[in-house]
Amino acid sequence: MPDPTQRWQDIDPKEAADLDLSTNLGITAPLNELGRRCPWPWEPQTLTHAPLGQYRCRFCNAMVIAGVPHFDYAPQGRQVTAETVNELHAWCQPSTLFHGPADTGSAVLGLAVGPDGHQTIALIGDWIIRDGFGDFTVREGGSPC
Repeated sequence: MPDPTQRWQDIDPKEAADLDLSTNLGITAPLNELGRRCPWPWEPQTLTHAPLGQYRCRFCNAMVIAGVPHFDYAPQGRQVTAETVNELHAWCQPSTLFHGPADTGSAVLGLAVGPDGHQTIALIGDWIIRDGFGDFTVREGGSPC
């Protein structure tokens, strides 16, 4: 997939009338909760005279707000480091986190994921990823992707 060269936010809705971002990968696009590109994300911001409120985008079915730009549900990731442990406690739901020293003496961060409360250990260097539904997962070391 080619790197997007233009941000969808920089295009006026009037200029985007014939664009389809599901096939035009040269322009960025917000993702819905399922990680799919919205083919025409300008709809919410064009509803300036509609009552302010949530509704489903008719192009990608994402939950958005009338009158403001389309929300992007792209996954967010943060790397576990000794410096980010406190930040991660604030970012994640505190009730799902626990932490303590690992056998190696370095800090670890535990994360309860899944409906059964299964606990996964995130070591220094691992990534904690939050998807469009707000669910957290742990990826070992390396990159967030």
